[in-house]
Order: sequence, then structure tokens, then C-alpha cells
Amino acid sequence: MLAGPPRIVSLVTILVLLCLAWWYLRLVHAPVGGLKVDNSAPPKTPIPAGTPDFGITLNFKDGVPKPPGQNYTHVLIVPKTMKEDIRWMEKEIPDTPLMVYEVDNPDAKNKIPKNKGREAMVYLTYIIDHYDSLPDTVLFMHAHRHAWHNNQLMGLDQSLMVKRLNHARVARLGYMNVRCHQDPGCPDWIHMDRPGGDFDFFHKPEEIYWRKHIWEEIHPGARIPPSISGICCAQFAVSRDRIRQVPLERFIHYRKWLLETTMDDQFSGRIFEYIWHYIFTAHEIYCPAENSCYCDGYGICFGGRQKYADYFELQKKRNTQYDELEGFTKMEDKAKEQGKRVDFSEAQTARIKELQVNIKKMDGEMDKLREAAMKRGDDPKMRAEETESYDSSHIWDYAEKGQ
Repeated sequence: MLAGPPRIVSLVTILVLLCLAWWYLRLVHAPVGGLKVDNSAPPKTPIPAGTPDFGITLNFKDGVPKPPGQNYTHVLIVPKTMKEDIRWMEKEIPDTPLMVYEVDNPDAKNKIPKNKGREAMVYLTYIIDHYDSLPDTVLFMHAHRHAWHNNQLMGLDQSLMVKRLNHARVARLGYMNVRCHQDPGCPDWIHMDRPGGDFDFFHKPEEIYWRKHIWEEIHPGARIPPSISGICCAQFAVSRDRIRQVPLERFIHYRKWLLETTMDDQFSGRIFEYIWHYIFTAHEIYCPAENSCYCDGYGICFGGRQKYADYFELQKKRNTQYDELEGFTKMEDKAKEQGKRVDFSEAQTARIKELQVNIKKMDGEMDKLREAAMKRGDDPKMRAEETESYDSSHIWDYAEKGQ
């Protein structure tokens, strides 16, 4: 049997280790500059009793669309005032069931607790009242047919957006803003710590209200996000499964905040405009690619992000020349009002003709590109090329040779 090392060596080793440990603890917890260092975590803001804890993050997963050819049940939720005319809906989208909330009519069939918070009160009330009896897809949209915030490639026409909407995309993603264009709202929008001198009261009048205490009132327990960025303008589609993955208590809490806040209506409603995507995706920043939205969402496929961008660059060039031509037209109109006649110079006359020719040519080019995009969108393989996917099995097919 081999003899072990002398016992004195083990005792010395233990003593050295104890001294090192004592020295380390003294170094780490030593006062800095004569001040006592508090290494404890800051206390969490207490959550009121009966309030859902938004610190519990919802883990959403992509849904499973129905097999091709199967229909989706759906409903369109429409907030409106008594003076707004929505007869166009019955004419243009007769196959879409409507749930209309006339917010300023005390005798309305579908009622809300209070006309407060604009469309947010209607949306939340519908979800709360129909949580257990939802169709496959719920669309939340405004009462007007044409608006600047509708999709340009569909003539800003809400009826076309409803008709062309791909319900399979809604089923898969769970949530889809029906507007594809990122501006306003993406990719970098609301910051709760923005210095007062940096507020943009024209483009983001609601940002001054978006402060830390408001976030904590609406989402008690949730961490403060660095930014809230999502496409405007409170028009979106949600699947039944996604709505039900959000506990009913959260929707009740949201509506309670709307009912109790002293914030002006136009701003409390816009507060929600920039958190609908957060409610249904758990992402503070949610800015899908515009070309994917158009292609997978509506069947308008340009063949990739760059070709999509090329189309809008052509449109921008066309609009610039159109504005220049309009300047000459206004000069003529103003002269006519005064009973006069504009005598354009030879150079101006030549420029007017040049602009007219250029605009007509570009309009023709854009018409052809749009028609080709819609035709491409009829092909499932082409649509798949511009559809978001986490699948990486064929991703290297797109890499340059030699990579």
C-alpha cells in the first residue's frame, strides 16, 4: 500500500484556501469611496390585487392553416358614428359578415360600456363579449372605404383589402396588420425615455403620453421595452386561436384602463394603436417586410424585396414629375381666375410636353408591373418565394456560388 502525503500539507492547503476566500469577499463587498454598496435588486413595483401579471410572457407559436381550398369563417368588426355611411360594405363585400358598433348611438344593437378610447373600446368589447364564440378570422377595420393608410397597390380601397386577404397567412402568423407599408410606425417609433425636446408632435402626437408610468399601468409586471414599433393604424386581422391564447383577464384589464384613464380620447386610442401587435405577438417591435405582406397577404408579388423597391422608386420619380406639371397647371388656373392668359416661354412649353410624355410612359410601366405582380401572386410557388419562414432546409440555395 502506498503511503499518503504528510497530514501537515493538507492542513496548510486548507488554511491558504480559507485566506483566499476571505480576501475575495472583502474585495468584492468593499465600500467604494466610503459609500456602502447595495448589491440587492431594485424592488419591483407591486401589482394591484386582482390585476393580471404581464410579467408572465405569452409564448405564441405559428398556427396551422387549413388545407388549400378550404374556407375560413370570418367577421369584420366596424366602429362607426351615426353620421358615417357604410352602405358601401354591403355592396362591395356582401359575403363578409359585419359586426357594427355605432359608438354614439345609445340605442345601438351592439353596445360598448362608454364611447371612450375610439376604436380600441369597440375592439376590446367585441373580444370580451365573444371570446368563446369567435370565427376563424376576426378583422378589425374602420368604417371609411378609402383612406391614406390603406394599401397603395389596391388603390387605398378597403374593400379590395378585405376581398384579397389571405386568411391562411392570418392563421399561420396569428396576427396581421392589414396595412403593408411600414411608415408610420416602423422600424423605430415610440421611445418612453425620449428627451422632451425630441418629441415629434406632428407625426407622433401620442409619444409624449407614452411614458414609463403609462406602460406600467397598462402592462403591470412587464419589462420596459427599449422601443415600441409597429405599423399604424389600428386595422388588423387576428386568428381565433391567437385571441384565445391571450387570457381574457388581460382584455378586461385593457378595457378597464381605457374606462378609467383621464387621458384625452384621441390619445388613449392611439396608445393602443401601437400595442395591438404587442398584445397578439408579444413582440415590442413588429415590422414585417412590405413585399412579403403584399405577396403572401394579398397575392401581389413583385419577385423579391429589390423589385418591390424598384417599383416604388419608379412611382416616386413619376410623382415628382407630376408635382412639377401640377405647378404649371396651377399657374394656368390662377391666371384664368383673374381673366388672364399665361404665356409660357418656349423652354417652359417644351418642359410641359416632356413631363406629359414621361408621366404617361411611367404610368404604363407601372400598370404592367402591377399586372405582372398580381399574375405572379396567382402561383403558389411564387408566393412561397416571398413568404416569411423559419425553415432553413433550402436557405443555402439562395447563396452565391462558392459561399
